[in-house]
Amino acid sequence: MPRSTATRACLVAAILLILAGCAAPSPVVSPSPSTLGAAASPTPTPTEEPTDPLSTVDGLVARPAGLELRADGAVVTTLDYMSSPADAVTALTTVFGAPPADEPYSGTNHTPPGVFHRWDQFVLDERFYDEERRQAEGYGWVVWPRFGVYFDGPAADGVVLSTSSGLQAGQPWMSAEADPGFDAGLWTCRGTSVEAMTIPVPSAWTGPDRVNVIVAATDDGATVKWIGAPQMEADGCA
Repeated sequence: MPRSTATRACLVAAILLILAGCAAPSPVVSPSPSTLGAAASPTPTPTEEPTDPLSTVDGLVARPAGLELRADGAVVTTLDYMSSPADAVTALTTVFGAPPADEPYSGTNHTPPGVFHRWDQFVLDERFYDEERRQAEGYGWVVWPRFGVYFDGPAADGVVLSTSSGLQAGQPWMSAEADPGFDAGLWTCRGTSVEAMTIPVPSAWTGPDRVNVIVAATDDGATVKWIGAPQMEADGCA
């Protein structure tokens, strides 16, 4: 090879080496701001609001001293018949998911005026007794409960209505007669006792001391017309 040609070849090789050494390095990819933000701020887990126990109630059970509100058979709370009617209406409004239809009524010689608060086949009977007289005579709810309840059917807006033994309005009267608490000899003036409870009474009280859940029959005596509580035992009816 001539010298000039060899020299040119060496120069070309040197230039190629220089160009190879000066080639630009591969770029480094950096995470975008949106990617960094997603990694730094994880999506929060939504929290569930606590459920009001009253909204789970699926059964109302009439007892001598109070109305039991139950869910799956367990007692959620009991509304004492001497407690505030307004508070009871508020609780039951939560149970039924709507306020009641109210029907005021006038008093008689034997009963005070009041208001029927109705949800379908369930009625809360708010009674406007004279509170001053109640306190003065000291009889309390022995004769003057602040409210009572009536079951006119087996259920109200999907909430089951029954006695503690499972008796319901609309069942055959023979079911009431077979109830373990049925006591035709316990006089209550308005119906037959299916559950009785002895209560403490003031020393001045001379009447009976048992309060009851009662059942009433239809006119033909074939069916349980309604269930009610509380009803005092009586030694006579006016």
